[in-house]
Amino acid sequence: MLKPYYQDKYVTIYHGDCREILPALPDEAIDLVLTDPPYGIDVSNMQLGSGIHNFYKGDWDNRRPVDIIRQILAMQCKFILWGGNYFTDVLPPSNDWLVWHKLNDGLSFSEAELAWSNLGKNVRVFSKYVANLQKVHPTQKPVDVFQWCILQAGENIDLILDPFLGSGTTAFCAKKLNRKCIGIEIEEKYCEIAANRCRQMVFDLQGVIDG
Repeated sequence: MLKPYYQDKYVTIYHGDCREILPALPDEAIDLVLTDPPYGIDVSNMQLGSGIHNFYKGDWDNRRPVDIIRQILAMQCKFILWGGNYFTDVLPPSNDWLVWHKLNDGLSFSEAELAWSNLGKNVRVFSKYVANLQKVHPTQKPVDVFQWCILQAGENIDLILDPFLGSGTTAFCAKKLNRKCIGIEIEEKYCEIAANRCRQMVFDLQGVIDG
């Protein structure tokens, strides 16, 4: 039986390799997979700890977790996968993309980021300049962006899965929007950061923006 690293009424976080944890998850119906998988990372220049280094050895295709992408696609639920443009050889064709237009005048590595989805809609653009985002994870997304993603998925989203939880933005936004979330993260230090973000939330149900 899986032992959560952290659990509250809304959020369950597991520490470990998602390839091993996903098949062992409790038999719950996932409504949405919202995640930002790693891609194209130069392992030789990474300083993120032994867990990440181990996770990127040999069985990955060009430093992309294609095996995990295939594994989660088998769940037959709704998906929002950031960096989907790096996985077009694995993902089914779709005209349903989410675009975060950063409006930052070239201050970031990229002007925009793309997420593949199967929500049955057309391309949608979220234009927002996020000033002074205090990152604790190299690829951390702003809360506003992931909250927008959850709302795009519709009203009947009760349980969200993020197999690459990182600093916990998916879990934080799910809890803020009165949804449940299961997160998996291989680096213990990020599990702790994610857990602390969820512990410290001032959760006011009257102020919840519910999709």
